[in-house]
Amino acid sequence: MRRSPLPLAATALLSAILTLTAAPAAAAPQDRQWREVFSPDGTIATMLLPAERTTTTSPDSRAAAAAAATVAIQDTGPPSERFDLVIVGDGYTSSEMGLLRQHAQAKWDEIAATAPWSTHRASVNVWLVEVVSAQSGVDNDPTQGISRNTALDMYFWCGGIERLLCLNETKAKQYAAQAPAVDAIVAVGNTTKYGGAGYPSLATVSGGNARSGQIAIHELGHSVGGLADEYWTAGTTYTGAEPREPNVTKSSGCAKWSSYLGRATPDGGVIGCHQGGHQFANGIYRPSQDSLMRTLGKPFNLVGLDAMDRAIRAKIGGGGGCTGYQNTRTGSLSGGGSAYQPDGTYYYTAASGTHRACLDGPTGAEFNLQLQKWNGSAWTVVASAATGGSDEVLTYSGTAGYYTYLLQSVSGSGSYTFAYSAP
Repeated sequence: MRRSPLPLAATALLSAILTLTAAPAAAAPQDRQWREVFSPDGTIATMLLPAERTTTTSPDSRAAAAAAATVAIQDTGPPSERFDLVIVGDGYTSSEMGLLRQHAQAKWDEIAATAPWSTHRASVNVWLVEVVSAQSGVDNDPTQGISRNTALDMYFWCGGIERLLCLNETKAKQYAAQAPAVDAIVAVGNTTKYGGAGYPSLATVSGGNARSGQIAIHELGHSVGGLADEYWTAGTTYTGAEPREPNVTKSSGCAKWSSYLGRATPDGGVIGCHQGGHQFANGIYRPSQDSLMRTLGKPFNLVGLDAMDRAIRAKIGGGGGCTGYQNTRTGSLSGGGSAYQPDGTYYYTAASGTHRACLDGPTGAEFNLQLQKWNGSAWTVVASAATGGSDEVLTYSGTAGYYTYLLQSVSGSGSYTFAYSAP
């Protein structure tokens, strides 16, 4: 076995230490690293845990991955024009490749049902690398002391925490690299026990546990959308520079997402300026009360949703950036010109719900997008997207009524693709 469980007394002591060190990610000692720990109730914490050993004292951690077959869970087009999600498995023997496929498909189905992945499902390639292990299962499952010989060395009770499912990150990345292309990695373990973990390059999840898929969706918020965590540790204060992530800020006025303020958000309420986030309780602000970046099972808030949408579309080339919407229109704008869509008029929705739109313009131009609603006497702007580029995405949760989109050229001209979905 590659890892031995700690004696119960030592485990209790380590758990107490970890509880005290569950603090925002500052510089970690060389032999430890910050990892996210996910509870079954959806709450998330960051803890300082033993780092993966990659020195000569652990030569197996650097061993080259064996050749493995790669199959397509979903192949929608050339990798150069698609987002490529790679799933690797651990603890599946050669006779369990069918089970691995079943678990991988279930995790992708859960991801794909979550916005904005649901919008771009038709433009995502999902590759399964069929990693074969000598033995079935993962270490310390169902109890400590159970040892199994697996390809990625997955094990529960990582750092003394039962639900923390760790692995050899280096090996997982080596296997994932055998896929045609890699934009994100999810590692599934052959276990029905709840668990998972967040790494800088990937997420681990229990393949046979229905609740563990939310861990992967949260981690993709980090690795794909560049989003910060929106939970915090009590009694901590942020004193660093302005964070680069789009969903946290030092500014108490939250100017970073000023164009979103007051707008309805999928995770409930409206976008505002809520103290706490980036793992700190004070000195930092987040856009909404409770989103997926704070609690599993919640949707992304509007700021995070648009950041994810932009990141996924950036990987989709060949003019395919506005795919997966209910309706599509094409046209062109002259410099300083404008156009209303759909077809120069408006549309009516009898139900409340989410309006989503995408504008894909020419390189070098600056196009803006507005959603307007009829208030009974005039058209009023209810949502806008103006990032300074030619491509824009917009999401708005609204009530029944008449709506229209205004497309504007701030500078530049050329053809565009516009797509939208309505409740």
